[in-house]
Amino acid sequence: MTPGGHSIVRMALSLLLGMGMRALSAEVMDNPYQGIVDRNVFNLKPPVDPATLQPPAPLPPKITLTGFTTILGNKRVLFKVQQPPKPPAPATDAFYILSEGQRDGDIEVLEIDAASRAVKFNNHGTIQTLDLADNGVKPPATPMPPPAALTPLPNRAMPGQHPEAPPQGGGMRTIPMRTLRLPPMPGGPGAQPANPPPQAGS
Repeated sequence: MTPGGHSIVRMALSLLLGMGMRALSAEVMDNPYQGIVDRNVFNLKPPVDPATLQPPAPLPPKITLTGFTTILGNKRVLFKVQQPPKPPAPATDAFYILSEGQRDGDIEVLEIDAASRAVKFNNHGTIQTLDLADNGVKPPATPMPPPAALTPLPNRAMPGQHPEAPPQGGGMRTIPMRTLRLPPMPGGPGAQPANPPPQAGS
């Protein structure tokens, strides 16, 4: 390259370098604190969009299946819905009997599969498919107490029998026999005639 070409290259490089320095100095003059922002020594985070701070939608109430019926050829599902508490009233259960396509408030029965015991609900805008095995009424976990043992009646001794002796007749109690007292029969032994004969000398 000729000396003239070297000089042209030097001039171009110096011109580019001068333009870059001017742009950098202009940027620094416009925002002299940009370096502090870039370093972010306090680990600051960008502001949060207020739209993302909305609370999540509440969960739909719990549906518990209690049974199915096909009376008059119409498939119906029996279920209960747990209502949230409204102070001072506690939480309660509301009971429903609905067929396909029926709704009560914000709960709609979309489909009933009687064979698999499953129901598709529209529960306050949430589509749910519930079955009787997993979402039905569960039996009580505590076992039933055993029946109370019968208390035997006290042994009443018969006349002339010891109180501790077992009753006669293989456990069957007998009724004691009593002799009936009847009035004397007319003409019987010891009976007096109704009209005694007159005695001699009377």
